Amino acid sequence: MNKPTSLKIILAASALFYLAFIFGTSFVIQGERYFTLVDDAMISMRYAKHLAQGHGLVWNVGEPSAQGFTNLGWTLYMAFLHLFPFSASKISLAVMLTSLMILLANIVVVHKTAEALAPESNYAPTLAALIVAFYFPLVFWSLRGMEVGLLVLLIDVALLLVISKDKTILVGVVLALAIFVRVDALIAAALIVVYLFAKNKRRAVVPAIAVVLATLAVFYFQQTYYGDYLPTTYYQKVAGYAALERAKRGVLVFVEFAARDTLALFLFSLAGIFFYNRRNRETFLLLAVFLAQCAYSIYVGGDYAEPETNSANRFITQGVPALILLFSWIASRFLSDLIVARSPSSLSTLNVAKRPALVLAVMVLLVISGEPWFNYAIDNAPFLKSDIRRVKLALRIAANTSPEAVIAVHAAGQIPYYSERKTIDLLGLNDPVIANGPGNGAFYPGHNKWNYEYSVGQLQPDLVADNFEPLAGYMRANPQYQMLPSDVYVRKDSLLVNIKGISSK
Repeated sequence: MNKPTSLKIILAASALFYLAFIFGTSFVIQGERYFTLVDDAMISMRYAKHLAQGHGLVWNVGEPSAQGFTNLGWTLYMAFLHLFPFSASKISLAVMLTSLMILLANIVVVHKTAEALAPESNYAPTLAALIVAFYFPLVFWSLRGMEVGLLVLLIDVALLLVISKDKTILVGVVLALAIFVRVDALIAAALIVVYLFAKNKRRAVVPAIAVVLATLAVFYFQQTYYGDYLPTTYYQKVAGYAALERAKRGVLVFVEFAARDTLALFLFSLAGIFFYNRRNRETFLLLAVFLAQCAYSIYVGGDYAEPETNSANRFITQGVPALILLFSWIASRFLSDLIVARSPSSLSTLNVAKRPALVLAVMVLLVISGEPWFNYAIDNAPFLKSDIRRVKLALRIAANTSPEAVIAVHAAGQIPYYSERKTIDLLGLNDPVIANGPGNGAFYPGHNKWNYEYSVGQLQPDLVADNFEPLAGYMRANPQYQMLPSDVYVRKDSLLVNIKGISSK
């Protein structure tokens, strides 16, 4: 019987770990086990559910909608899942299991790409596959329901195809799919097209056309369906703040969180490129994909979640597998030289030859992801406690309000999805009035725009479902609402809320 290969061992270990991660994020409410995604992903799930129910890709049923999501293709896939008879408690599990399969597929793709980059090496494929398999932000954001895993897979497939194969039509299809999933995949897609152009101008034509058509198609759909080429989320996060102010924060969070994930790998790779004279098109492509994602993250001001995840954000994560591939390529040459210098005969045994790659991969993971994985082991996944609290509150709202009740929220994912009530988004991701309005205070992506005079004073929700520090001052001066022990506000004259039932924590 043949011994299992290192790839099979990595895949098996990864699958078991991912399943344990998924189950560990589940929780029980009144005897029923629930699975939920992070709050941002649950915003997409609300649009997806409404589409599957025949109401359109809208935030509130029966109302014109803003585009409160940026991941069109992923949202459409979520809508497809809603066509099946999954309960509200289990539909998120279907998304998580999809992401599990995506992560496993990406491990295989990275392994094959490393083989193509270093066909003579016993180290590079194992090294790259193992580091990618357990890189914390990639695993976290994917298994918690974001489109990050799918984007990474599509970009990595495109890298494999352009590096090892001559199938430019397929490259075009893959890049177009990536842009449909999330339009800012255009960054990596454009770099891959430039690489093909430098390699063979004629081979770049089809992928270039595919990238342009996919981008135009997404913009055309958004303009036709929502009345704007760009999502409401773009204006909510970017409008009203100068690029320099955003970039300042982007640099700060990069240095504080992403540098640990990336700097050591980047500097080692850079040194190896010059020492081993690896200055070729493939090297510059991998570097460009990684650095472009870092530049994009800095330009938009980073993300809101770096302090909670204690790692590189979603945008940078999309480029890290390219850096890992480059690092593994360089490190494999270094390991080979080291082993040959110490004991040339050891290379004759495959198991011995692979062992240094396993040891180095573990060491790298301890550096780039050791701290967030340690925090996870102590306190479970980031955001999970607040996610569970919001699901419980949403179910209480569903049980203690009339279906006609209007609620208002700051966290626009779990509470609207599970309560199934018309919802006012106080932070404006789904409200153009707030999104295009002025910001409040220093730039903080997605969390510094609100207008309570409009959202609460004019729109008059029956219930404000979650508290937020700036809200408290406004509500103290608003005699129309009372605060309940459960930290929600109810309009005093509303007949659509069971105050006794909603008051319990």
